[in-house]
Amino acid sequence: MKRRQTSLPAWGSWFAALVLVAQVGFPGATAPGSGSLSGSGPSLSNLRSAQAEDTTSNGIAIVGPEAIQVRPADEEQASAFNAALELAYAHRDDLGYPWLDAASGVLELSFATGLGEALAAGAVDGLSAAGRTVRLRPAPASVAELDALADEVTRLNAAGVPGADRIWMTEPDQKNNRIIVTLSEAPDGLLDALAARFGTERIAVRIEGPAPQASTAANRDSDSPPFWGGAKFYPDLTCTTGFPWNVGSGVSGMLTAGHCAPTGSTSVNYPAYNNVGTIRSDYEENWDRTYGTQYFTGQSVYRGDLALIRYRSSYSSGPYVYSGGPHTSTASAVDGMASRWSQVGDAACVNGHVTGEWCGMVVGTNLNVLYAPD
Repeated sequence: MKRRQTSLPAWGSWFAALVLVAQVGFPGATAPGSGSLSGSGPSLSNLRSAQAEDTTSNGIAIVGPEAIQVRPADEEQASAFNAALELAYAHRDDLGYPWLDAASGVLELSFATGLGEALAAGAVDGLSAAGRTVRLRPAPASVAELDALADEVTRLNAAGVPGADRIWMTEPDQKNNRIIVTLSEAPDGLLDALAARFGTERIAVRIEGPAPQASTAANRDSDSPPFWGGAKFYPDLTCTTGFPWNVGSGVSGMLTAGHCAPTGSTSVNYPAYNNVGTIRSDYEENWDRTYGTQYFTGQSVYRGDLALIRYRSSYSSGPYVYSGGPHTSTASAVDGMASRWSQVGDAACVNGHVTGEWCGMVVGTNLNVLYAPD
């Protein structure tokens, strides 16, 4: 039987293997200034011209290293933006990404269709109830259209587009409702192909490299039941468990990364324990060896790089995640699920059996990262 020292953090953290979900909090928060109800904001052309971005020779905007995503000044702003984001996700065919200006507190709702404009207008009263100014603005694309565009970008290399092997990440630009495509290099042929396929309103490029490299090297202590997150295990590759999950009906589970078991696993193993559980192919893992993260069966929203371990009846998981260095025996308690979507500036930690624990803040959300194997 194992007994491990547990350190309870000042704020709860959720860890998944190489994927983070943040528990939120804003130190030194200040209340936003009061606002007023407002109608439509600036036109799309005015939004574009006000930014004066550099462009490629074929007209694609070039952006810097920082994510162009909302960074709330306090929890009140974060809650307001989360409500607008939930609205956009609920009507992803008609609405674009919302935007919140942290300095002024003004919240902007984006619409891509006539129905979207009506939906956004109908939400203004509720979102401005606390005195916040809410504006409407047109968007060049809906959330659903941008998701589809990002998917297509990640498949260009497999489709044989010249130079597409330089593409290694996509992410939404919430301010301009477009997709930022990160390239390790920007050959003219690739830029021409991007402009020809997607135009110049719905994409921008960032030139930053090299692309990250994947690693499956092992370097962690052996875990024992009840199993905790952050431990070495072997579903297919050598990987790290994420955090414990209650499957229901008396079954214990553990979430981890989908790429750890791209075809599922009939025998999940630990260094000292064999055949402790299973991962159901397709239904409870979402990784494809060629294209990476896929939709779960029957869904049209990405859930991240994800898999579920179902432990056999003689094994269980416990509500802890290893914290500290690669060989640590200390752990942090799993507090609960975050109450809203992760946003730029949220505090967050990740924990892997190779890297140990490291903490910082969210710098971008909804990123698609293409990485090369060792």
